[in-house]
Amino acid sequence: MPYPPPPEPPPIIRHLPQPQTTETGIIGLEPKISSRAKTQSTITYPLPEYQIQAPSGSLSAELLGSTVTRETAQPLTENQYRFDAAFSFTNSDNFCHTPCNTIVVTPPKTPTQESTVIPVPTPADIVEITADRQEYDQQRQIVTAQGNVIVRFRQSLIDADQAQVNLSTRQVVAQGNVALTRGNQVIRGDRMDYNFVQSTGSVYQANGVVYTPSTDTDLTVVDPLNPGVTPLLNAPISDRITAAQPLAKVKADGGLNAGVSVGGGETFGVQGSVNRLRFAAERIDLFGDGGWEAQQVRLTNDPFSPPELELRADTARFTRVSPLRDELITTKSRLVLDQSFNVPLFRERTVIDRSQKEPLPFSFGYDLKDFGGYYIQGNLPSVPLGPLSLQVAPRLLLQRAFQENVTPFDPKTLGLEAKISGSITPTTELRGFLSINTLENFPDLNEKALRGSIRVRQQLGSGFALNGEYSYRNRLFNGTLGYRTVWSSLGAVLTSPKIALNDQGATFSFQTSYQSVNADSDRPELLKPNRLNNRVTLDRYEALGTLIYPVLLWRGEGLPATATEGLRYTPRPVIPFVQLALITRGVTTQYSQDYSQSYLSTSVGVQGQLGHFSKDFLDYTGFSLFYTQVILDGQSPFLFDRLVDQRVLSMGLVQQLYGGLRAGIESAVNLDNGLSLNNELTLEYSRRTYGVILRINPVRRIGSINLRISDFNWIGTPDPYFGSTPKTEN
Repeated sequence: MPYPPPPEPPPIIRHLPQPQTTETGIIGLEPKISSRAKTQSTITYPLPEYQIQAPSGSLSAELLGSTVTRETAQPLTENQYRFDAAFSFTNSDNFCHTPCNTIVVTPPKTPTQESTVIPVPTPADIVEITADRQEYDQQRQIVTAQGNVIVRFRQSLIDADQAQVNLSTRQVVAQGNVALTRGNQVIRGDRMDYNFVQSTGSVYQANGVVYTPSTDTDLTVVDPLNPGVTPLLNAPISDRITAAQPLAKVKADGGLNAGVSVGGGETFGVQGSVNRLRFAAERIDLFGDGGWEAQQVRLTNDPFSPPELELRADTARFTRVSPLRDELITTKSRLVLDQSFNVPLFRERTVIDRSQKEPLPFSFGYDLKDFGGYYIQGNLPSVPLGPLSLQVAPRLLLQRAFQENVTPFDPKTLGLEAKISGSITPTTELRGFLSINTLENFPDLNEKALRGSIRVRQQLGSGFALNGEYSYRNRLFNGTLGYRTVWSSLGAVLTSPKIALNDQGATFSFQTSYQSVNADSDRPELLKPNRLNNRVTLDRYEALGTLIYPVLLWRGEGLPATATEGLRYTPRPVIPFVQLALITRGVTTQYSQDYSQSYLSTSVGVQGQLGHFSKDFLDYTGFSLFYTQVILDGQSPFLFDRLVDQRVLSMGLVQQLYGGLRAGIESAVNLDNGLSLNNELTLEYSRRTYGVILRINPVRRIGSINLRISDFNWIGTPDPYFGSTPKTEN
């Protein structure tokens, strides 16, 4: 019989309604000992540690930090030296769990044993098991648990109908309604093999939820009418009307929006993210470095089953490349809409960059003013520069090459766009932009070949922010005056948060700014008699305050947030409402050489939505009607910010046609001269999990196609059923 080692302490019982019993006697003195709990109990088991000292016959076994080494004359095997499960031995290929302070002890020739001091185990050295029934095999260091099993070790938790835990190898085999939870990640399946220490294992018939934290998305209410300088592409009218509905508990948390625009600066952009996804797979193999590999993968952002938007792939392999970059390789991936319509995805490799969203490999754009019309743009992967990220997009100017009869790739038909962005500190953000519309005569480029800007945003706390900016040839849209160019601007802007005035959505905000501006002017007293252009440089000081005060006239009730009612065609239940809105904006601007422009703009109107967007036909109507009156004092010496639209009527209408199809029109007219400030037509196909919207604005000569993928949050466990099992394609 092998020499007996020191006795091992029994498991620490945290809660045991009935006293512990053993079948064969005192723990540590018999070759096989079992301890069994017959009712719901929680037991904490100390974990042994181990090390192979030398392959020639010196073998050590570590128990809770103290190690005993036996010297032998012949090479040893694992089975020859397993002492009543008090020590656990492995072969020489295994590693030592630190700390490994080995104490060499020569065993006496008599069957006596020196006493050993055993330290109290730390939380990292124990595994906690809760179950209706537990059986502990001390010789093999195996715990068998049945009924409502919960196994906890460090940051991992496994629950199942039954499980077997090997305390020596830290291996868990669980069956029946298995779930592995690590932080916000949950993987469920029929069967699971998992190693706690190495974080490796396999899950069969797996399903679960993936949660990827990301930056918050600001869902702010957009003003129905913003006189003066306006962005090129703001939110569509349907989104603005819905954003103004009364507050309610919703389950849609933003989402991802990808857009391609023509005629208005940036051609491709991605905003937001999808943070929570459901998945299913025949098998998932987990790797210790955070990667995984799966077969017959199905991924969706839909909390309901069967999902209406789904990504399927025969195989998928996820690899962690760096702390901020991951790689996903799939085979035969396709997008499935409503369980029937398949869209093949020919891109099998995707790099997930959490510092900068990776764009499409190429995109088409249209910019007649700078780039001569149609062009094709290549979107290269971003280049990390410390805390910043640089992205360069070369452009081939197709329409210019055709019209001027020059060969492709001639420097005259080449351009590029570059962006740099990142956070210098947790509260300091930097963004830069450079556009070159031709490489002819590079590097001695014409001044009209360049556009660029550099912006630094510093968060000051309590929602205040200080923005420093330099821009060159910034193009702005100013109502009936059209597009105007600010040739250079250097300055800073201090902005406030939106200050809530009541519970009904009334807010107030303000900002102050200073810039040194070089822009076009029509003032004769500022222009030189002999000049090459009409530009002047002046200092510009501005203070602005905005008050938004809605008055709710009527509010209906939204439908339940289910797949067949409130969330049939929209990511958030529609709440019918009608409200009045008052928008007042006061602006005073002072320029050097005693010029000034001040005005008080008041907009009053009604907006609302009727229906629930749940039935197939005419179940949604959104409307908006506003009148704006401006009281003006003085006039700007520049054209880019001169206010000339003093009486404006704006209106908008969006109507469901059938199913998720909606059409909308939005218009704004100067009542003094009849000129249009804005005309926009929209055609939208909306579903709960995704949406596509086409927008055309003839007045601003811009258009866009936008794709929305909704991001949902939910409480509880979604139905794991994903619909019919996809067939493996040959």
